[in-house]
Amino acid sequence: MLRLANTVIGPVWVSPGSNGATQTAEAYNAGDGSLNLSVSSTATWAALSVGASRACSALSVALNGFSGSCLPIQIALNTSALAAGVYSANITVTDPNAIDAPQTITVAVRIGTSVNMYVGVGQTGDVSMATGSMVSWTATTQDGAQWLSLVLDGSGSFRFSYPYRVHLAPPASMGEGTYTGSMTTAGAASAADDRTIPVTMQVTSRPIAQASVNSVYMTSVQGGPVLNSYLSVSNIGLGSLTLQSATPNAGSWLTASVNPASGLVTLNFDPSTLAPGLYSGSVTIASNAINGSITIPVQLQVAAQGNPVAGFGGVVDAAVGATPVNPGDIVSVYGEQFTFSAAASASPPLPTTIGTTRVLFNGEYAPMYYVGHSSQGYDQINFQVPMDAQTGTGLVQVQRDGLNGNIVSVSVASRAPSLLQIGAYAAAVNDMDYSLPMPVGYPIVWSYGTHPASVGDVLTLYGIGLGPTTVAVASGAPAPPYPGLAWLTAVPMVKFGASIAGIMATPTYYGLSPGSAGLYQINVAVPQGAPKGDVLVSLIFSDSISNAVTISLQ
Repeated sequence: MLRLANTVIGPVWVSPGSNGATQTAEAYNAGDGSLNLSVSSTATWAALSVGASRACSALSVALNGFSGSCLPIQIALNTSALAAGVYSANITVTDPNAIDAPQTITVAVRIGTSVNMYVGVGQTGDVSMATGSMVSWTATTQDGAQWLSLVLDGSGSFRFSYPYRVHLAPPASMGEGTYTGSMTTAGAASAADDRTIPVTMQVTSRPIAQASVNSVYMTSVQGGPVLNSYLSVSNIGLGSLTLQSATPNAGSWLTASVNPASGLVTLNFDPSTLAPGLYSGSVTIASNAINGSITIPVQLQVAAQGNPVAGFGGVVDAAVGATPVNPGDIVSVYGEQFTFSAAASASPPLPTTIGTTRVLFNGEYAPMYYVGHSSQGYDQINFQVPMDAQTGTGLVQVQRDGLNGNIVSVSVASRAPSLLQIGAYAAAVNDMDYSLPMPVGYPIVWSYGTHPASVGDVLTLYGIGLGPTTVAVASGAPAPPYPGLAWLTAVPMVKFGASIAGIMATPTYYGLSPGSAGLYQINVAVPQGAPKGDVLVSLIFSDSISNAVTISLQ
């Protein structure tokens, strides 16, 4: 069983014209036998090698509780030819005989050790950096004001990489203009992490555009369908930001469009005419922001058609993307090459094949809801965990066109409750008028509208993973209707409010939703004393607690 001690490295700051310090990741075997690793990178500047087995570092032991042998993966940063900017590489680590392989390490480098940033009047700005050890720092500003500092993110004594932020915080009284300073770090374990960073802060009252990502990396398959990826552009300054255009700078495989109202940029990747390989480009987003156009690097990795590949950690419940899962749960698996056709779905009774794709759970074919593509560009399958699955470790394998994919593991519990959401609010219906208990005018298409619920209204909440029922329902089969309803064997309480105690209510029905496969519903009246406004609601079982979802109460 392949395990990586660290999967994110950087951003490592490197001076222009220089190579960065070699970085190390560690892999170890959590199963039987021995590992025989191979590694590859999406970037030529990240040169890879796997060292001989040795004792795991103290960090691996502390972080992962594994004290055996580790294989060091050395990542040499040959960055001297890179222009100023932020770059990333995806390192694939695989072993043909290992469960939970392949896996990915993301490495980011920033070429240029200076900060030049727009900050809104009275607002703050941050630039991320990473060091191999803790550092001391000294900030100097030309005007003598204390608007510059270095902040260590997170907590804990053990880490492979120390994530810092160069933090700019001009006081509200500081006028518009350009201010300079410097940040000096010292005392690092590596001399490369001791440096002086020139800082230029431009304070403005105009909009400042910031993209949600620094780069976009997508994977597809030769002859595959068009994939979509989305990024948002927000205003971290003042005034109103207006997006004007999104212009791709690549071949015909990349197109882009912008929605000025939502600030959302859609990227369309068409691999249909591309040979296997890595394709690079960018998208330039124009707006009325003071920092002008934003250019986002874009890469498309096109693979030859081959066996399906499930991602490590890519088996999660379909409600909140979490683990563990449980028998009868509705689960998503993410990966590549699950299908070469358009998305397809099924209704109960669920089949164990959609198109030419199947899913094995512990060697048993699982009922399937959907085969297609996720909004992040991965292939996605939604399936139901077989009702007879045992607790412990579940093994998932995708088959397509008779080809077996890799095997990935997921933790299986007896109950793993999750409530569903629609946007920022609960997937719930007010039984009084079938409205959604959300604020009036919440942007969602629903025939019966939205408005806050009131005390005494009966709400139907929907969830998955709530556990066994009084009526045995076969895998993939529709739940029975009234009067033979499949009630939960354990009675959950419904908590209204975020406090420790909250306001508790006993539901009038708790069990599988009739006609569905794996979907539960909880019918509960809003109790006296429930708080008003946006209220968190969760399910409390004797052995577990669900996620909290938001409803609107008046």
